[in-house]
Amino acid sequence: MPDAHTRIDSLKEDIQAIGYSILDLQAKVDAHDSKLEQVLATQLVHAARFDGIDARLDAHDGRFDSIDARLDAHDGRFDSIDARLDAHDGRFDSIDAGLAAHDGRFDSIDARLGTVDGRFDSIDALLTEVLARLPRRPE
Repeated sequence: MPDAHTRIDSLKEDIQAIGYSILDLQAKVDAHDSKLEQVLATQLVHAARFDGIDARLDAHDGRFDSIDARLDAHDGRFDSIDARLDAHDGRFDSIDAGLAAHDGRFDSIDARLGTVDGRFDSIDALLTEVLARLPRRPE
């Protein structure tokens, strides 16, 4: 029986070693659980911060959408103004062409007046010459 007692004692020691190993593992599990709880608490804090940041980003997104809508309205107004300016540009081009035609006509009239003025000068010279030849009236 001594072999059986030795065997039983050996098994008791093995069971006791397994018990200590289980207690050591339980302590490690408790330490890991504590660390995990700290990590989860930190994660919850960060999640709350991220929720706050997300809410602020949503507010900014709403403001950006509003600004974008206003810019689209301004863009439409600028397109309308651009179309009106193009129409005015066409009108100014036609006015400029009309004024150029008038300018050409005035240049032609000015040239004719220059010719007429030259003719009047020659007539004036002839009249002066004729008057110089005429006898003077008795006084």
